[in-house]
Amino acid sequence: MTALSVEFSLKHQVSGLISDKFGLDEAELLSGATFDELDIDSLILVELSLILRKEMGIVLVEGELKSSFTLDEAVAVIAAKADQA
Repeated sequence: MTALSVEFSLKHQVSGLISDKFGLDEAELLSGATFDELDIDSLILVELSLILRKEMGIVLVEGELKSSFTLDEAVAVIAAKADQA
């Protein structure tokens, strides 16, 4: 798999997680809107970090995911952390 296809796959895994766990529309997540615009607050981002750690073994420090991020920006941070794991 190329780095681009891995990030594409990760993007869909993360959008699916957010959609399933927090009841958000996956199409809205993929639209390029920021988490703020989607009413995803810092508490949800902390919960998402815990889910990523538990389900995927990706460890994020509190504050690495920001509500000003789009899904693509968040996935870039998550992918970088996954590479370090």
